[in-house]
Amino acid sequence: MQRGSGLERARIVSTIQTPYHSRATSVGRPRYTAALAALCVCGAAGAQTYPSKPIRFIVASQPGGLADTVPRLLGPRLQENLGAPIVIENRPAGGIVTGAEAVARAAPDGYTLLSATPQVAIVQSMVKDLAFDPRRDLAPVSLVGVVPNLLIVAPGMPARTLRDLIAYARANPGRLNYSSTGAGTSVHLSAELFKHYAGVDIVHVPYKGAAAATTALIAGTVDLSVETLSSAMPHIRAGKVRVLATFARERLPQLPEVPTLFESGYKELEINGWAGVVTTGKTPARIVARLDSEIGKALAHEPTAALYDKAGLTVRYQNAAGFGRFWDEEIQRFALAIKVSGAQKN
Repeated sequence: MQRGSGLERARIVSTIQTPYHSRATSVGRPRYTAALAALCVCGAAGAQTYPSKPIRFIVASQPGGLADTVPRLLGPRLQENLGAPIVIENRPAGGIVTGAEAVARAAPDGYTLLSATPQVAIVQSMVKDLAFDPRRDLAPVSLVGVVPNLLIVAPGMPARTLRDLIAYARANPGRLNYSSTGAGTSVHLSAELFKHYAGVDIVHVPYKGAAAATTALIAGTVDLSVETLSSAMPHIRAGKVRVLATFARERLPQLPEVPTLFESGYKELEINGWAGVVTTGKTPARIVARLDSEIGKALAHEPTAALYDKAGLTVRYQNAAGFGRFWDEEIQRFALAIKVSGAQKN
């Protein structure tokens, strides 16, 4: 599968289309009867033939990240199920604010989707004077996957366990530091919630992107970091970093020996990277239901699940209602993280 680049406006993943339903009228009846029949047929056909044109799938980031990867894994099967082209459109300029606003301002007809990540839950508390309300102007369709977060440390760190790390940090406030992929990102705020609930003072050192944050950790420039399973696993396998705990509820099959923060008594710290599909607010319920149903079928497709696994993702499906509740919980979680961290709105 080829990837788009930069500010590419649109790229068609494939070209499967469904035929349009033909219209029919009754010959020989009074004109008003024929017109009424045509309207009824047209309305019924409209309900039955969605989608009848390409669907835009907006990604508010450069190709390669979680927001971009999931549509490219899910898109071909979803396209086949829906019978219409899926057009992936990368809009990195302005990040989630610009990408989400484009979807919020689109026609509420189900033809514009957003690849959602935790940033759609963070943005309400992080960005001042936001021009739209994500939970009012966007509609949840489906939660489609998660990427577990890990608490990892530099190879030279003396702490060998989570308990050791917390004990050392409490005894030496402000002495340890941690890297993140940038202020206001989900991994930064996950680390801040860890500090809050564990009662430790660890200094934040933001970097521009996961590669720079990991390089600093491997070099010993920083002491620890929170990273996703997919980005950290190669370095864990190579022995360049050590993982002390995961933010998942249950132990990960990839790291069965590593305890979770949840089982270690920090039940508030089940925090994952996640991916979802949202559309424009006030989109008709029948269209949201159709999208939701076909996404669920695509996720149940074994080859799609295998692609997820290969990419370090875990399939986790929730329907529109369940995803909406989850989204609300994430808004509250990250609002607390922003408050306790002192992160500023911009």
